[in-house]
Amino acid sequence: MKKKTWKSLILTLAVALLATGCSSGGTDGSGKKEEQQDSNETNSQITIQMAKRTFPDIAPDPKDLWMWQEYEKMTDVKVDWMAIPDSTLAEKKNLMMSSGDYPEAFFGSMGFSIDEVVKYGSQGIFQPLEELIEQHAPNLTALFAQYPEVKKAITAPDGHIYSLPYVDSSIMDASLRYYINNNWLTNLGIAPPQTLDEFTAMLKEFRDKDANGNGDPNDEYPLAYPGNITMFEQQLFGSFGMGNGGLQGAGQWIYKDTDNEVKLIFTDEKYREVWKYMAMLWSEKLMHPETFTKLEYGNWVAAGAKDQVGVFSWVAPGYIGDKMVESYVGVHALQGPGGQMLNWLDNPARGLASFIITDKNKNPEQTIKWVDYWYGEEGSIFGFFGKEGVTYNIVDGKPKYIDEIANYEGGQQLGAFQYVDNVYGGYYPYLEPNADMRREVKGVTILDELRQTPEDAEKYATGERWPQFMPTANESSETIPILTDINQYISESRVKFITGDWDINGAQWDDYIKTLERMGASRYLEIKKTQYERYSSS
Repeated sequence: MKKKTWKSLILTLAVALLATGCSSGGTDGSGKKEEQQDSNETNSQITIQMAKRTFPDIAPDPKDLWMWQEYEKMTDVKVDWMAIPDSTLAEKKNLMMSSGDYPEAFFGSMGFSIDEVVKYGSQGIFQPLEELIEQHAPNLTALFAQYPEVKKAITAPDGHIYSLPYVDSSIMDASLRYYINNNWLTNLGIAPPQTLDEFTAMLKEFRDKDANGNGDPNDEYPLAYPGNITMFEQQLFGSFGMGNGGLQGAGQWIYKDTDNEVKLIFTDEKYREVWKYMAMLWSEKLMHPETFTKLEYGNWVAAGAKDQVGVFSWVAPGYIGDKMVESYVGVHALQGPGGQMLNWLDNPARGLASFIITDKNKNPEQTIKWVDYWYGEEGSIFGFFGKEGVTYNIVDGKPKYIDEIANYEGGQQLGAFQYVDNVYGGYYPYLEPNADMRREVKGVTILDELRQTPEDAEKYATGERWPQFMPTANESSETIPILTDINQYISESRVKFITGDWDINGAQWDDYIKTLERMGASRYLEIKKTQYERYSSS
């Protein structure tokens, strides 16, 4: 989104809402009511059933959320929300699709893979959207013109668009950093590391020198990740020469090498070097002892609050607790044997299955108009910030959340989540507002919140940021069983190699490669190369 002043944006929104309040029928191309052109027309509200992931423990039900109540007043559309708690999402989604008891539309992240989108699209269960977009979605049409890579990402090989994306052009919000305890750096007189060797040396000092200064040299965890260590592993790809392709490349186990060839990650000698490095960290006791037995998030946050966590990775340091944000400094990428690249960096088209219209939908034109609003500037502002005088006020020319949000016990993000949807959970069918504006409303800057600036992120960004490549139905039928076996085997092998149960320098590595080949590694690479070539030429 082009950066504009808040004054001009609020004026645009206020005028639009005023016009909406005076209108009496019909909808325009943005899904909002337009003035009645024909005195004989009547305003008849339609109802659309939509399934949506919810977080009932921390936010109101969709039907009770202020944003959706307000948007219903602005449109001729009533949404019959099918609220599905996040904890039961996968089970419920699979049951709906297997039984045929699915709604008219799916809103937000519902757990559909790209393979499933193409599968159900080819079966006619998910409606093709490209003609609807062309005729009834001016905001999406403009977005595709501004970001052609977004349209490429969601277009299936058969030429159809079966789902809509979540779009974020902010490089900082689409990337991951190493967050390093700045208090420990200060206590030990160490500068933030720029190379992998400096990073390793720093971790050893964290281990040995009572980094938190509490008199106990044994209560620090130099490197601690809750849940899954693969995020750290993927970050390392950029230091070992496997970064080009970005986050979604790594997620598909492929990268583009310096010879411009697309190659597999999990059979590459460079991947072996990544695991060797991680095995060294483990043997040196630089990783949390529960790394491979699943360190629980609550226990990790508690350790962070006690100043016991040296390094972790996330988009923002607030993940370890809002009170700890200023304790950490971000490092985008580390120079290693294969270079210095910000590998954990997503394509602007994120969450490719963020809105789907099914064959049960009786009003597809009105539905596409309804969702198109959120891809325009006005909907982008409304969906994240809400409405002036209700959820925020303009103070000294800048927005500030109302006290009820700003002082919310769980933090401003959850405070806003009591009013608007697009601030928690992610992957809504929606264009994110400008990155600076997202911080202004909370009274902070990008540097305050992310503890780093975008300059180095842009400097070390990957040459290519691929989306997930859209498959054909036949390709999916091959890759799904191959990846199911391969991913399970890699997960088991990772633990064994890094913890030393298997010798990564000996014959067991050769056995690992041979097993992957038997599982279909070469065929998987062949399909991925085909998909890359198809994507590149579209």
